[in-house]
Amino acid sequence: MRKADLILLFLILLLFVLPLQINPYWLRLLTAFIFLSCLSYSHNLLFHFLGYPAFGGVAFFGFGAYTFSILYNHSTPLLLSLLLGGVSSLILSLLISPILMRLKSHYFAIATLAFQLCLMELAQNLEITGGTKGIAFNLPEYSNLIAFYSFLTLLLTLLMLTLFLDRSRLGLTMKAIREDETTALSVGINAVLYRSIAFMVMAFFLGLTGGVFSFWNAYVDASTLFNPMLSVKTFFILTLSLSLPTYGPLLWSFFFEMLFELLWSKFLMLHGLLLGIAIVLLILFFPRGVVWKRS
Repeated sequence: MRKADLILLFLILLLFVLPLQINPYWLRLLTAFIFLSCLSYSHNLLFHFLGYPAFGGVAFFGFGAYTFSILYNHSTPLLLSLLLGGVSSLILSLLISPILMRLKSHYFAIATLAFQLCLMELAQNLEITGGTKGIAFNLPEYSNLIAFYSFLTLLLTLLMLTLFLDRSRLGLTMKAIREDETTALSVGINAVLYRSIAFMVMAFFLGLTGGVFSFWNAYVDASTLFNPMLSVKTFFILTLSLSLPTYGPLLWSFFFEMLFELLWSKFLMLHGLLLGIAIVLLILFFPRGVVWKRS
């Protein structure tokens, strides 16, 4: 590992003791930042390494969240419910990957978004998901701390996986597909297989993230879990992280969460408008990201 990698991992490990020193407001804000980082790094497995924008990847987040909520509400142990939330999203991605993985570029992005909206419609009309009322459940004592540490463990795992892929033969193969799929195919690389594997790994981590989010929120409904704004936030972060895809999602998740909190607290009636303007300006002026990268 490079020195910068070790420093970053050390700083993340320091976060494990931070909740013991801060008040509930800052704990909530810090948890929201780590949650957004988990979403971004999960999508980054497909976006950075293969160049595929899964704009509707939040579908797996929502599916995992509902799986967790239903199981946990029926007295399934917490860790098992979380794991099965991730596995259920992985299985769902396995079922649809033969179709989606043959699409490219914006066609793939639109197809995943359409899939997300279909799941949202189903969740609003099925009895098992609580329909439009959603699912609520009682939480144990110290649930906020449990959610924080769960998100933090998930983030550390995703970061380690990203660092590994960025320097491994597997990661180089995936980047070769991203840069020139035709050439990759000509030397015998199965691009569809690599995309399918990355797609399923992404779905698994999004399902885990959804499960932890449900536990943290103590309530889930379709409009929250399949909210297109989650996709907008994620791809805003990934676009601005193009020049530094390993660390960029973490840095920009922090910036985005602080900006959102500032606009929400100071400009309650206009925060959506101001946030939209900020996103458009940043992407227009910095289409390749704004994190400096040494050549």
